[in-house]
Amino acid sequence: MLSVMAIAVPDSQQLGPYTVSFDINANYQPQIFQPIENEMGNAYQMNLFVDNSTFAVIGITEYADLTDATLAVHKSLMPMNMIIREGLNATNVEDMTIDGKKGFVVTSMPFEAVAGAPSMVYRAMYWLDSQDCECGPVSVGKTSVIVTSTFPQDVTNSLLSSLQIVKGEAAASAAGGQVLPPE
Repeated sequence: MLSVMAIAVPDSQQLGPYTVSFDINANYQPQIFQPIENEMGNAYQMNLFVDNSTFAVIGITEYADLTDATLAVHKSLMPMNMIIREGLNATNVEDMTIDGKKGFVVTSMPFEAVAGAPSMVYRAMYWLDSQDCECGPVSVGKTSVIVTSTFPQDVTNSLLSSLQIVKGEAAASAAGGQVLPPE
């Protein structure tokens, strides 16, 4: 009974100034990368590895200035990018609520099967702070989240449906780290 209860408790990892929480039923090793910081913004990345072909990547990008956060634009560009740059056949794009916000997930598979490579790749996107613009059917935001997963579909769905990202006071480390004020 205790092991069942342990599975139901969401995992939480610190990623820069963010606390990233999720609930997946998989044994994995987290790998947190150093932030990439430049005048355009900051990028934070975490990998959840099972092995070389089974993993998930959670990336948070904070832009210095407002950026086009229109999901329809990204829903068109992301599958094309996956085809051209990664050799993945984007077979399906579906709307999905992630972290309580509007987002989408792309389902893809390699054009050619390669031994040891993932057979399915899922990529999801949403914005933490997207706001509709009065200028038309567009949105702007400063913080995007992209999740790439080669976990099986049920584990990927569990990750995406349970994902919560919080910045600010809730992101203080348990060891008494610096508390960052909310924006």
